[in-house]
Amino acid sequence: MDADVIIAGLGAHGSSAAFHLAKRGTSVLGFERFARGHTLGSSGGLSRIIRLSYYEHPNYVPLLRRAWTLWRELEAESGERLLTETGGLYAGRPDGTLVAGALASAREYGLEHEHLGTADLRERFPLFEWPDAWTGVFERQAGWLAPERSIETHLALAERNGATLRFEEPIEAWESTFEGIRVHTASGQYDAAHLVIAAGAWTARLEPSLASELSVERNVLWWFEPKAERDAFARLPVYIVDDTDRVFYGFPYVEGQGVKVAGLHFGDRADPDTIDRSASPNDEERVRAWLRRR
Repeated sequence: MDADVIIAGLGAHGSSAAFHLAKRGTSVLGFERFARGHTLGSSGGLSRIIRLSYYEHPNYVPLLRRAWTLWRELEAESGERLLTETGGLYAGRPDGTLVAGALASAREYGLEHEHLGTADLRERFPLFEWPDAWTGVFERQAGWLAPERSIETHLALAERNGATLRFEEPIEAWESTFEGIRVHTASGQYDAAHLVIAAGAWTARLEPSLASELSVERNVLWWFEPKAERDAFARLPVYIVDDTDRVFYGFPYVEGQGVKVAGLHFGDRADPDTIDRSASPNDEERVRAWLRRR
């Protein structure tokens, strides 16, 4: 055996798995198709929202509470600042899934939150134009993570705990054996008792049986520099806001980055190997149109 566990993909999930397994004394061999610190996966963009009042379903909340604790433990162990707590605002129509879902999660698990009416939204968050009858949920325990630093921190600590990490060496195929699994790369074959597939957009390449359940979307992120009220933008929480057919989300102003805004699930399906990584005028207009409405 070359390792107890082989990990395919060393992005957000793979790097975390490598660290936690290695810290437990498991021998880990990790493979990544791209160079260390690459920007070609989905775990990038300088900031990612972390929140507890998940509107998608209350069942996520225990996982999110544990994740929050683990991020703080990782910061303490590494000395890196990875999680910035800002609070979180989720606003929209009172009968929409966003507000109703966030309230359901907060109430079921007793999360600290406030249910805001339209007047509250207008008073506390005047940078936005709030339609009549809209409501919102504000929770204290939310903020943003620095994804690139988070991945590198996990990788560095995984190596410190004995993991072997190989970059620019994608796993091309794998198979079950009597002892566990065997993977094949351009450099050779490797055996382990277990395989963790954390390949992100390339997961279906390694497990074709999942192809019908998975799809890759092209999502474009935007950063804008405020022309005025920069301090007010800096005081914003992370936010998710309803729109006509989707939600948009954003972050407070960060010096050197600007104000990050994006739409969720525009539905542009893509192949991860041939995706168009240039931003088009149409991509920009999608987000600017929302900014004008809000």
